[in-house]
Amino acid sequence: MRAFTERQGAFVARLDASEREVVAALVADVAQLLGAPRFDEVGVPGAPEVPLLRTEPLPAPQDPAVRRLLPDASRDDPELSAEFRRLTEDDLRAAKVARLGRLWTLLTTPGDGRRHDLLTVTPAAAPDVAAALTDLRLVLAERLDVRTDADAERLYDELDDEDGAPGAEVRRYLVALYGALSWLQESLVGLLLAHARRGDASGAATSGG
Repeated sequence: MRAFTERQGAFVARLDASEREVVAALVADVAQLLGAPRFDEVGVPGAPEVPLLRTEPLPAPQDPAVRRLLPDASRDDPELSAEFRRLTEDDLRAAKVARLGRLWTLLTTPGDGRRHDLLTVTPAAAPDVAAALTDLRLVLAERLDVRTDADAERLYDELDDEDGAPGAEVRRYLVALYGALSWLQESLVGLLLAHARRGDASGAATSGG
């Protein structure tokens, strides 16, 4: 895997076939957590029918990973959180699934005939891809008990840990995946910010005559 760089007006990363498969499977997992059918079984669904106005209360998700994707609006006011969830959660789920679907399509669509390992994202699509990567990282962070930056820093020590306890190998795999996605997202966000700064500078120069 190689981080995003800018090429000919687009943002391009490199993921080989196995890396694409791993990330695409995680994308499908997270979309399923949000209530979508599995992309790798039925493809990316069309836009779901979202109720115009949900009238009944909507309980908070039981899965802590989904709760992290769809957090309470307030820690101190349960009634406010419940009302906010009733009014917004359906739309938020649909938006997250749509972004994940776009990323899944990019990961599962072959590149051009010369380079099948290129993941090419337009500047217009990049915010959605970055947001989808955030959701993948949030789910992994919950499964790995990462709550703070310090937790995340300590996490990488496990990659060199030779602990043979049950589940240790799976955990190291998740840690490596979390680190790779964090690095990939950071490179994309950095390019987005640089692109935005150039746009602002160009606009200022034009308006200044």
